[in-house]
Parts: sequence; C-alpha cells; structure tokens
Amino acid sequence: MRIALILTGGTICSRVGHDGTRRSDVGTASTVLEQHYRLAHPFSSVQFDVQMPLNRLSEDLIPDDWCVILRSIALLDLRRYDGIIIAHGTDTLEQTAGMLSAALADISVPVILVSAIEPLDEPQTNGHANFEAAVKLICKHLYGGLWVVYENSDGEMYLHRGFELLPCQNESRSFYSRSMRKLSTVLDAAPAHQKSVCADMQTLAAQTNAVPDVLLIRPYNGLRYDKVTLDGITAAVHGTYHSETANSVRFSPYAVQTLLYRCRELDIPCYLAPCSEQNQSYGSAYDLIQEGAIPLEDMTLPFAYGAVWTGCLLGYRGEQLTSYVRQLRQSVESQLFRCCI
Repeated sequence: MRIALILTGGTICSRVGHDGTRRSDVGTASTVLEQHYRLAHPFSSVQFDVQMPLNRLSEDLIPDDWCVILRSIALLDLRRYDGIIIAHGTDTLEQTAGMLSAALADISVPVILVSAIEPLDEPQTNGHANFEAAVKLICKHLYGGLWVVYENSDGEMYLHRGFELLPCQNESRSFYSRSMRKLSTVLDAAPAHQKSVCADMQTLAAQTNAVPDVLLIRPYNGLRYDKVTLDGITAAVHGTYHSETANSVRFSPYAVQTLLYRCRELDIPCYLAPCSEQNQSYGSAYDLIQEGAIPLEDMTLPFAYGAVWTGCLLGYRGEQLTSYVRQLRQSVESQLFRCCI
C-alpha cells in the first residue's frame, strides 16, 4: 500500500513552545506520526510519501493556501497511490472539507482529513488514533471521495462525508455530520466498486494562480448590508438560520434585499444556503428568492461556499456556475460508506 501524506499544520502538527503556546511544526509531526504508526504496526508494509506544503494553524489559512493544497494533490500521480491523508487543524476543518469535497468530487481514491484535539505528544490526543483509522480505511480500499475521520469525546471513531461536516462547537471535542457512521460499521460494510472517474486535476491546478474572491456571510441580528464591501467580489454565499430564513424586511439596511440589490447592480450572483428551491415554510426565504437570491438546497454552508469558490476557480460564471454547484451536490451524494475489502 502506498499513501500520500500531506501535512498542512494545525494542532495535529503542533508543539508546545517555551512560552506555553502551540505552534505548528509539520517537520516534527511527520516523524512522530510515522514512528508511532510503525511501533503500533511493526509488520505493516504501508509506504508514506510525505509532503509539507504548509505549516499553519488552520485559523490562519486563507484561500491562497487552499490553492497550495490543491496543487499538492494535483502533482500526485494517483495511479501510484491507494489514498491520500491530509493533516489539518480542527478550527476550520469543515471549511477545507467543504472546498475539497467540491474540488475532488470525482477523485478515484479516498482523501481523508485527519486532525487532533491535542498535540501528538499529549497523552489525551486523538491524533494518532485518527491517523491510524485513516490508514486502515485506505488499506481497506474506502470508496473514493473526500472524508473526515475523527474520534469524538465519547470514545467512538466516526467517519464523515466531507461535504456534510459541521463546525466543531466552542469547548467541544467532537465533530458531527448528518450521515456520520461509526468506523466499525464502515469496515464491516459490503464490498463496493471504486469510482473509475478521476478528477481532472491538471485543469484544476492550472487555475490556482488566480484565486477567486467569494464573499461568505453568516447572518446575525444587526448585520447592515449597506456596509458590506463588494469590491472585487466574484460571488456571494449567504447563510440561513436553522429554519432556512434570513432578514427580509424590505427597505431596511438590515434586510438581505439590500445586499441583493447591490449585487444585482454589480452582476454578482448571491446564493442562499441551505435553502430549498421549492418549499419554504416561512415567507422570508420565499421573498428573498423572488428578489433574486439563488437557493442552494440540501447543502451545509461550508460546502456551499466551497462549491461556489471551486466553480469560480474553474472560471464558471452566471448560470454555468449555478448549474455546476448544483451538479456537484448531486455528485457527492453518491459517495458511499463502503470499503472494497
């Protein structure tokens, strides 16, 4: 088995410095992860090809860094690898998972994001367990796509489809997603065929020098849309409350209509996510769609943002962009919690 190990930073790659703060150190993490794995599995024949394109805590990542990660994957000859493991921080794990789920929607091998709640040299870390679970899943030939494997505070190891991952809540040590599965149920699943289609990584890599500026807005009471800067924005993705609603009181600077009018003048598409295209329980979402908001149904906000960002990266605009994003959502739904062995 041959696995590409890409280290980007985060707690799983961090060490505690003399000042008591954690700093990312991917070089040390690479050694510690592999040594611990070899000690636990002395007869394993797995080969790790290590790349260290970034050395950042995940809260410091910017879209340019996403492009660095994409280029690192694009440079791999996927015919030589059984899977890819990406070490990443927990603070923005769901954001990178959403983007990579979109960018790698048709990838033929499993790509698994791993992270840790504590540095690897701390006794309470789950980093080694998460890494070993990822290796095990790849050795079992997990279905192709973007995955996240993580041991929650209940002691159970869970597998998440990346496009469904939700943010880890403050003070929590657990991640959740709609279809999350216990690892044991995935490993015991019936065999399945791998995807035969591989993402056109060369095309994706060629676009990563022009990073799109996509605006993400999370609603809150008191947000004034007349003060939101739209200079240079390619597209906007606006979140909704749990009932798929947002402020729709017309002629108010606090209403999303104010943003929609400004976006329309600048020919900027404004997406609403998650939001049903046909069935709204409340008039607010209905009114916003009538005013030009583009609904993205059955998507987490991180995936919606990642899908729009990826589409803009590939040069899609207007109706083509919307069609691309919606097709992506349908494509990733076929990602199965199954292994081939």
